[in-house]
Amino acid sequence: MRMVLQASPGLLDLATSQQVNETVSSSQDMDMVGVGAEDAYDVNLQVAGVFIIMAASVLGMGLSYAFGSDAQAPSNGLLYLSLQMLKGCGVGVIISTALIHLIGEAYEPFEDAGMSEIYEQWPMVFAMVGMFLMAILEFVHHRLEFRSRHHVASAEEVEHPDATLPAEVTLNPLQGDGAHHESEKEVVTKSVASKQRSAVLVELSILIHSVLIGFDLGLQTKSQWVPLVIAITFHQFFEGFAVGQIVLDAQFTFWKKFAMTAFYSLTTSVGIAIGIATYLGQNYDGQSKGANITIGIIDSICGGLLLYTGMSVFWTEWFVVNPEMCLSDSLTPPTMGFLGVFLGMLIMSVIGIWA
Repeated sequence: MRMVLQASPGLLDLATSQQVNETVSSSQDMDMVGVGAEDAYDVNLQVAGVFIIMAASVLGMGLSYAFGSDAQAPSNGLLYLSLQMLKGCGVGVIISTALIHLIGEAYEPFEDAGMSEIYEQWPMVFAMVGMFLMAILEFVHHRLEFRSRHHVASAEEVEHPDATLPAEVTLNPLQGDGAHHESEKEVVTKSVASKQRSAVLVELSILIHSVLIGFDLGLQTKSQWVPLVIAITFHQFFEGFAVGQIVLDAQFTFWKKFAMTAFYSLTTSVGIAIGIATYLGQNYDGQSKGANITIGIIDSICGGLLLYTGMSVFWTEWFVVNPEMCLSDSLTPPTMGFLGVFLGMLIMSVIGIWA
Protein backbone atom coordinates (compact mmCIF):
# COMPACT_ATOMS: atom_id res chain seq x y z
CA MET A 1 0.00 0.00 0.00
CA ARG A 2 2.81 2.30 0.81
CA MET A 3 4.52 1.61 -2.54
CA VAL A 4 1.30 2.39 -4.35
CA LEU A 5 1.00 5.69 -2.55
CA GLN A 6 4.61 6.56 -3.37
CA ALA A 7 4.15 5.71 -7.01
CA SER A 8 0.97 7.70 -7.38
CA PRO A 9 2.68 11.12 -7.77
CA GLY A 10 4.84 9.70 -10.55
CA LEU A 11 1.78 8.36 -12.36
CA LEU A 12 0.07 11.71 -11.97
CA ASP A 13 3.13 13.52 -13.34
CA LEU A 14 3.26 11.16 -16.33
CA ALA A 15 -0.42 11.66 -17.06
CA THR A 16 -0.06 15.43 -16.76
CA SER A 17 2.97 15.42 -19.05
CA GLN A 18 1.13 13.39 -21.69
CA GLN A 19 -1.82 15.77 -21.51
CA VAL A 20 0.40 18.79 -21.97
CA ASN A 21 2.17 17.17 -24.92
CA GLU A 22 -1.14 16.37 -26.56
CA THR A 23 -2.29 19.95 -26.07
CA VAL A 24 0.91 21.34 -27.59
CA SER A 25 0.74 18.87 -30.47
CA SER A 26 -2.88 19.79 -31.09
CA SER A 27 -1.98 23.49 -31.03
CA GLN A 28 0.86 22.92 -33.49
CA ASP A 29 -1.45 20.98 -35.78
CA MET A 30 -3.93 23.86 -35.71
CA ASP A 31 -1.15 26.30 -36.57
CA MET A 32 -0.04 24.11 -39.47
CA VAL A 33 -3.61 23.94 -40.76
CA GLY A 34 -3.83 27.73 -40.61
CA VAL A 35 -0.55 28.17 -42.43
CA GLY A 36 -1.54 25.60 -45.02
CA ALA A 37 -4.86 27.34 -45.65
CA GLU A 38 -3.17 30.69 -46.01
CA ASP A 39 -0.50 29.35 -48.34
CA ALA A 40 -2.70 26.93 -50.30
CA TYR A 41 -2.74 26.84 -54.09
CA ASP A 42 -5.91 28.58 -55.32
CA VAL A 43 -6.92 27.58 -58.85
CA ASN A 44 -9.74 30.15 -58.94
CA LEU A 45 -7.31 32.99 -58.20
CA GLN A 46 -4.94 31.71 -60.87
CA VAL A 47 -7.72 31.65 -63.47
CA ALA A 48 -8.73 35.18 -62.41
CA GLY A 49 -5.11 36.20 -62.89
CA VAL A 50 -5.28 35.09 -66.53
CA PHE A 51 -8.01 37.65 -67.25
CA ILE A 52 -6.60 40.38 -64.98
CA ILE A 53 -3.23 40.32 -66.74
CA MET A 54 -4.89 40.14 -70.16
CA ALA A 55 -7.05 43.19 -69.40
CA ALA A 56 -4.08 45.20 -68.08
CA SER A 57 -2.08 44.42 -71.24
CA VAL A 58 -4.91 45.45 -73.57
CA LEU A 59 -5.57 48.65 -71.60
CA GLY A 60 -1.89 49.62 -71.68
CA MET A 61 -1.54 49.24 -75.44
CA GLY A 62 -4.98 50.76 -76.03
CA LEU A 63 -4.09 53.88 -74.04
CA SER A 64 -0.85 54.16 -76.00
CA TYR A 65 -2.75 54.06 -79.30
CA ALA A 66 -5.19 56.67 -77.96
CA PHE A 67 -2.34 59.05 -77.11
CA GLY A 68 -0.62 58.51 -80.46
CA SER A 69 3.12 58.63 -81.17
CA ASP A 70 5.62 61.43 -80.59
CA ALA A 71 5.40 62.45 -84.25
CA GLN A 72 1.63 63.02 -83.97
CA ALA A 73 1.84 65.22 -80.85
CA PRO A 74 2.86 68.91 -81.06
CA SER A 75 6.36 69.44 -79.66
CA ASN A 76 6.30 70.81 -76.09
CA GLY A 77 2.50 70.65 -76.05
CA LEU A 78 0.61 69.23 -73.08
CA LEU A 79 -0.14 65.97 -74.93
CA TYR A 80 3.50 65.54 -75.91
CA LEU A 81 4.78 66.18 -72.38
CA SER A 82 2.16 63.83 -70.88
CA LEU A 83 3.26 61.20 -73.37
CA GLN A 84 6.89 61.53 -72.31
CA MET A 85 5.94 61.17 -68.65
CA LEU A 86 3.83 58.06 -69.29
CA LYS A 87 6.61 56.52 -71.36
CA GLY A 88 9.08 57.27 -68.57
CA CYS A 89 6.70 55.83 -65.98
CA GLY A 90 6.57 52.62 -68.02
CA VAL A 91 10.35 52.44 -68.05
CA GLY A 92 10.52 52.95 -64.27
CA VAL A 93 7.93 50.24 -63.64
CA ILE A 94 9.82 47.76 -65.84
CA ILE A 95 13.16 48.39 -64.11
CA SER A 96 11.69 48.32 -60.60
CA THR A 97 9.73 45.14 -61.34
CA ALA A 98 12.95 43.49 -62.48
CA LEU A 99 15.02 44.49 -59.46
CA ILE A 100 12.52 44.34 -56.59
CA HIS A 101 9.76 41.94 -57.60
CA LEU A 102 11.73 39.35 -59.58
CA ILE A 103 15.44 39.32 -58.75
CA GLY A 104 14.85 40.45 -55.15
CA GLU A 105 12.11 37.86 -54.60
CA ALA A 106 14.29 35.06 -56.02
CA TYR A 107 16.44 34.89 -52.89
CA GLU A 108 13.73 33.20 -50.80
CA PRO A 109 13.18 30.09 -52.98
CA PHE A 110 16.94 29.59 -53.26
CA GLU A 111 17.18 29.79 -49.46
CA ASP A 112 14.28 27.33 -49.05
CA ALA A 113 16.08 24.93 -51.38
CA GLY A 114 19.26 25.20 -49.29
CA MET A 115 21.21 26.67 -52.21
CA SER A 116 22.20 29.77 -50.22
CA GLU A 117 24.44 27.57 -48.06
CA ILE A 118 26.54 26.90 -51.17
CA TYR A 119 26.41 30.41 -52.62
CA GLU A 120 24.21 33.37 -51.64
CA GLN A 121 24.07 35.27 -54.93
CA TRP A 122 22.33 32.77 -57.20
CA PRO A 123 19.64 35.32 -58.19
CA MET A 124 22.32 37.69 -59.47
CA VAL A 125 24.01 34.88 -61.39
CA PHE A 126 20.85 33.92 -63.27
CA ALA A 127 19.87 37.59 -63.71
CA MET A 128 23.15 38.03 -65.57
CA VAL A 129 22.21 35.02 -67.71
CA GLY A 130 18.98 36.80 -68.64
CA MET A 131 20.85 40.01 -69.45
CA PHE A 132 23.35 38.06 -71.54
CA LEU A 133 20.56 36.44 -73.56
CA MET A 134 18.89 39.82 -74.15
CA ALA A 135 22.22 41.32 -75.22
CA ILE A 136 22.61 38.57 -77.83
CA LEU A 137 19.10 39.28 -79.18
CA GLU A 138 19.87 43.00 -79.29
CA PHE A 139 23.16 42.34 -81.09
CA VAL A 140 21.41 40.23 -83.73
CA HIS A 141 18.81 42.97 -84.13
CA HIS A 142 21.36 45.78 -84.56
CA ARG A 143 23.60 43.67 -86.79
CA LEU A 144 20.72 43.05 -89.20
CA GLU A 145 19.75 46.71 -89.06
CA PHE A 146 23.21 48.18 -89.65
CA ARG A 147 24.13 45.70 -92.35
CA SER A 148 20.86 46.45 -94.14
CA ARG A 149 21.48 50.18 -93.99
CA HIS A 150 25.10 49.70 -95.06
CA HIS A 151 24.00 47.79 -98.17
CA VAL A 152 21.56 50.59 -99.02
CA ALA A 153 24.36 53.14 -98.62
CA SER A 154 26.69 51.10 -100.84
CA ALA A 155 24.03 50.83 -103.54
CA GLU A 156 23.46 54.59 -103.43
CA GLU A 157 27.19 55.23 -103.84
CA VAL A 158 27.38 52.92 -106.86
CA GLU A 159 24.38 54.51 -108.58
CA HIS A 160 25.17 58.12 -107.61
CA PRO A 161 28.84 58.50 -106.65
CA ASP A 162 28.60 62.28 -106.17
CA ALA A 163 25.26 62.31 -104.36
CA THR A 164 24.89 62.95 -100.64
CA LEU A 165 23.54 59.95 -98.74
CA PRO A 166 20.02 60.35 -97.37
CA ALA A 167 19.51 60.68 -93.67
CA GLU A 168 17.94 57.23 -93.40
CA VAL A 169 21.20 55.46 -94.21
CA THR A 170 23.42 57.40 -91.83
CA LEU A 171 25.05 54.74 -89.65
CA ASN A 172 25.24 56.75 -86.44
CA PRO A 173 22.31 59.08 -85.67
CA LEU A 174 24.51 61.35 -83.53
CA GLN A 175 27.26 61.77 -86.12
CA GLY A 176 27.35 63.65 -89.38
CA ASP A 177 29.44 66.16 -91.27
CA GLY A 178 30.10 69.58 -89.81
CA ALA A 179 27.94 71.29 -92.41
CA HIS A 180 24.80 69.60 -91.11
CA HIS A 181 25.44 70.77 -87.53
CA GLU A 182 26.34 74.28 -88.66
CA SER A 183 23.33 74.72 -90.90
CA GLU A 184 20.60 73.26 -88.66
CA LYS A 185 19.89 70.76 -85.91
CA GLU A 186 18.92 67.75 -88.01
CA VAL A 187 17.32 64.78 -86.28
CA VAL A 188 18.22 61.61 -88.15
CA THR A 189 15.52 58.95 -88.09
CA LYS A 190 15.58 55.29 -88.98
CA SER A 191 13.86 54.06 -92.12
CA VAL A 192 10.40 52.60 -91.72
CA ALA A 193 11.67 49.12 -92.55
CA SER A 194 14.32 49.41 -89.84
CA LYS A 195 11.76 50.58 -87.28
CA GLN A 196 9.48 47.69 -88.13
CA ARG A 197 12.29 45.18 -87.75
CA SER A 198 13.22 46.77 -84.44
CA ALA A 199 9.60 46.61 -83.23
CA VAL A 200 9.29 42.92 -84.14
CA LEU A 201 12.52 41.98 -82.34
CA VAL A 202 11.68 44.04 -79.25
CA GLU A 203 8.23 42.45 -79.05
CA LEU A 204 9.75 39.00 -79.59
CA SER A 205 12.08 39.46 -76.62
CA ILE A 206 9.20 40.80 -74.52
CA LEU A 207 7.01 37.84 -75.48
CA ILE A 208 9.71 35.43 -74.30
CA HIS A 209 9.96 36.97 -70.85
CA SER A 210 6.16 37.41 -70.69
CA VAL A 211 5.65 33.66 -71.03
CA LEU A 212 8.27 33.05 -68.32
CA ILE A 213 6.72 35.63 -65.99
CA GLY A 214 3.27 34.10 -66.53
CA PHE A 215 4.64 30.62 -65.88
CA ASP A 216 6.21 31.85 -62.64
CA LEU A 217 2.89 33.41 -61.53
CA GLY A 218 1.04 30.20 -62.35
CA LEU A 219 3.25 28.28 -59.90
CA GLN A 220 2.68 30.59 -56.92
CA THR A 221 0.63 29.71 -53.86
CA LYS A 222 -1.94 32.17 -52.49
CA SER A 223 0.39 34.10 -50.17
CA GLN A 224 2.85 34.76 -53.01
CA TRP A 225 0.26 35.16 -55.77
CA VAL A 226 -1.50 38.26 -54.41
CA PRO A 227 1.50 40.64 -54.24
CA LEU A 228 3.05 39.25 -57.42
CA VAL A 229 -0.11 39.68 -59.50
CA ILE A 230 -0.33 43.32 -58.36
CA ALA A 231 3.25 43.96 -59.46
CA ILE A 232 2.81 42.14 -62.78
CA THR A 233 -0.47 43.98 -63.50
CA PHE A 234 1.26 47.35 -63.17
CA HIS A 235 4.17 46.01 -65.17
CA GLN A 236 1.98 44.70 -68.01
CA PHE A 237 0.01 47.95 -68.20
CA PHE A 238 2.99 50.29 -68.44
CA GLU A 239 5.06 47.93 -70.55
CA GLY A 240 2.04 47.65 -72.86
CA PHE A 241 2.05 51.43 -73.16
CA ALA A 242 5.74 51.32 -74.09
CA VAL A 243 5.24 48.52 -76.63
CA GLY A 244 2.33 50.47 -78.13
CA GLN A 245 4.63 53.44 -78.75
CA ILE A 246 7.13 51.21 -80.54
CA VAL A 247 4.37 49.70 -82.70
CA LEU A 248 3.01 53.15 -83.57
CA ASP A 249 6.47 54.42 -84.45
CA ALA A 250 6.96 51.47 -86.83
CA GLN A 251 3.85 52.53 -88.82
CA PHE A 252 2.40 49.03 -89.12
CA THR A 253 -0.88 48.38 -90.90
CA PHE A 254 -4.06 47.94 -88.84
CA TRP A 255 -3.98 44.14 -88.92
CA LYS A 256 -0.30 43.98 -87.98
CA LYS A 257 -1.00 46.29 -85.04
CA PHE A 258 -3.90 44.06 -84.07
CA ALA A 259 -1.70 40.94 -84.26
CA MET A 260 1.08 42.48 -82.15
CA THR A 261 -1.45 43.70 -79.57
CA ALA A 262 -3.03 40.23 -79.40
CA PHE A 263 0.33 38.48 -79.03
CA TYR A 264 1.44 40.82 -76.25
CA SER A 265 -1.90 40.57 -74.41
CA LEU A 266 -2.10 36.76 -74.55
CA THR A 267 1.46 35.52 -73.93
CA THR A 268 1.59 36.18 -70.17
CA SER A 269 -1.81 34.53 -69.76
CA VAL A 270 -0.59 31.54 -71.77
CA GLY A 271 2.37 31.32 -69.40
CA ILE A 272 0.00 31.36 -66.42
CA ALA A 273 -2.01 28.51 -67.95
CA ILE A 274 1.18 26.48 -68.43
CA GLY A 275 2.12 27.17 -64.81
CA ILE A 276 -1.31 26.05 -63.58
CA ALA A 277 -1.09 22.83 -65.60
CA THR A 278 2.41 22.19 -64.27
CA TYR A 279 1.42 22.77 -60.65
CA LEU A 280 -1.65 20.56 -60.90
CA GLY A 281 0.39 17.77 -62.45
CA GLN A 282 0.58 14.66 -60.29
CA ASN A 283 4.37 14.72 -60.09
CA TYR A 284 4.72 18.40 -59.07
CA ASP A 285 5.56 19.25 -55.46
CA GLY A 286 5.53 23.01 -54.90
CA GLN A 287 7.60 22.70 -51.70
CA SER A 288 10.28 20.42 -53.10
CA LYS A 289 13.86 21.48 -53.58
CA GLY A 290 13.56 21.19 -57.36
CA ALA A 291 10.42 23.39 -57.44
CA ASN A 292 12.07 26.10 -55.33
CA ILE A 293 15.17 26.10 -57.51
CA THR A 294 13.02 26.27 -60.66
CA ILE A 295 11.04 29.26 -59.36
CA GLY A 296 14.23 31.01 -58.24
CA ILE A 297 15.90 30.52 -61.63
CA ILE A 298 12.83 31.68 -63.60
CA ASP A 299 12.40 34.78 -61.39
CA SER A 300 16.07 35.68 -61.78
CA ILE A 301 16.28 35.15 -65.55
CA CYS A 302 13.04 37.10 -66.11
CA GLY A 303 14.44 39.89 -63.95
CA GLY A 304 17.61 40.00 -66.04
CA LEU A 305 15.61 40.12 -69.28
CA LEU A 306 13.43 42.94 -67.98
CA LEU A 307 16.32 44.90 -66.49
CA TYR A 308 18.24 44.87 -69.77
CA THR A 309 15.11 45.76 -71.75
CA GLY A 310 14.24 48.64 -69.45
CA MET A 311 17.76 50.06 -69.21
CA SER A 312 19.04 49.51 -72.76
CA VAL A 313 16.05 49.40 -75.07
CA PHE A 314 13.69 51.87 -73.43
CA TRP A 315 15.46 54.27 -71.04
CA THR A 316 18.62 54.67 -73.11
CA GLU A 317 17.05 54.93 -76.57
CA TRP A 318 14.02 57.00 -75.55
CA PHE A 319 15.66 59.52 -73.25
CA VAL A 320 19.43 59.22 -72.74
CA VAL A 321 20.73 59.11 -76.34
CA ASN A 322 17.56 60.16 -78.15
CA PRO A 323 18.71 62.80 -80.71
CA GLU A 324 15.40 64.66 -80.37
CA MET A 325 15.90 65.00 -76.61
CA CYS A 326 19.59 65.85 -76.89
CA LEU A 327 19.08 68.52 -79.58
CA SER A 328 15.94 70.06 -78.10
CA ASP A 329 16.14 73.74 -77.13
CA SER A 330 13.94 73.02 -74.12
CA LEU A 331 14.79 70.71 -71.24
CA THR A 332 11.12 70.21 -70.41
CA PRO A 333 10.54 67.03 -72.52
CA PRO A 334 13.54 65.09 -71.12
CA THR A 335 12.71 66.37 -67.62
CA MET A 336 9.19 64.99 -67.92
CA GLY A 337 10.58 61.70 -69.20
CA PHE A 338 13.05 61.31 -66.33
CA LEU A 339 10.36 62.39 -63.85
CA GLY A 340 8.16 59.62 -65.23
CA VAL A 341 10.97 57.09 -64.76
CA PHE A 342 11.35 58.22 -61.15
CA LEU A 343 7.61 57.96 -60.49
CA GLY A 344 7.43 54.48 -62.03
CA MET A 345 10.30 53.29 -59.85
CA LEU A 346 8.72 54.92 -56.78
CA ILE A 347 5.31 53.31 -57.38
CA MET A 348 6.71 49.80 -57.71
CA SER A 349 9.11 50.30 -54.82
CA VAL A 350 6.24 51.29 -52.52
CA ILE A 351 4.23 48.29 -53.70
CA GLY A 352 7.31 46.22 -52.84
CA ILE A 353 6.78 47.04 -49.14
CA TRP A 354 3.77 44.69 -49.16
CA ALA A 355 4.56 42.65 -52.25
